[in-house]
Amino acid sequence: MAENNYLNHLTVLKNILDDPLVAAYAAYRNEKTAACKTAFLSALFREKAETNFSAYVAETVIRDENAFSRACAAGDDISPYLKSAYIADLTEIGRALDFETEDFEMGKPPVAVKTWDDKAANLLYGFYQSSGYGKFINQNEFRYDRARGLVPVPPCACTLADLKGYEREKAEIYDNLENFVKKLPCSHMLLYGESGTGRSSSVRATANAFASQKLRLVELAREELHELPALVDMLSRLPLRFLVLVESLGADDHIPTCSAENVLLAATSDALLSGFGVTVSFRSLGEDEYLTIVRELNKDFKLKISAEELEELGRRWAEKHGYTPRSARLLTGYLYACKEKGKEYKI
Repeated sequence: MAENNYLNHLTVLKNILDDPLVAAYAAYRNEKTAACKTAFLSALFREKAETNFSAYVAETVIRDENAFSRACAAGDDISPYLKSAYIADLTEIGRALDFETEDFEMGKPPVAVKTWDDKAANLLYGFYQSSGYGKFINQNEFRYDRARGLVPVPPCACTLADLKGYEREKAEIYDNLENFVKKLPCSHMLLYGESGTGRSSSVRATANAFASQKLRLVELAREELHELPALVDMLSRLPLRFLVLVESLGADDHIPTCSAENVLLAATSDALLSGFGVTVSFRSLGEDEYLTIVRELNKDFKLKISAEELEELGRRWAEKHGYTPRSARLLTGYLYACKEKGKEYKI
């Protein structure tokens, strides 16, 4: 193989050349012109990869969506031809990175592709099988966009431990999602109740608890509900399990059929709707339940406010903001901010 043929013969991993920096490196090594070198170094500095370019390439390889990574995520048997082609690509990439220069540091790739050979392929097989592949690696939540498909969104900031109250309701959601990821009988879920009671937060936090079992959450806007069949069709072909969340459904909304084995639907509404096998009711809190949540959050934030003062603050806050878990979290956040700034509470 001629020296000036770096990365030109990739097959399974051919798409890494869609990455501008990797493509610029291939051009730099193959063409050896001042213009190619300038273009590569400019891209290198822009990506802040000048101290460990090998790690950048490795990350691009690991996150590439290809026949090998997809088959691994699905738990399929890998044909000897596919594995051989994948290993050949890793070897070719390793050869291309065997280069020393004073312009930047090649550095070392992470352990998963340290050898750029069959050992790396075997390590990546286990990684993809447990973590998913491509955009689904370390990304648990997405928003569906008709033009762009699944768009990553910031994950839910709350964990199940952060959500106080509604223990029975959260347990019902958890049990149903556990059945779903274990491929046991489960049902689409309706979370019924007032805004601020923690319906969607409970779903998001529970979904994140199962992320290590290849469950991903996909938001679908209410006004895009007609896109549900297209979304389900797309998700049904992917080797993971998906919880589709639609918020604030109204009594007149039509819910299209969702029958894919790897897709579960969850919806929030302040109206009771038919078509859901599991309905979890987030009823309004009484004063005692609300104040219990306030006290538990007070412990988490270590505010050191007396029980009497905290209850009085909680009641005054609820007169304006309501008796909901959201109201309790807002109160605690406000009290914590005042404490950190040394300001007096004004409620």
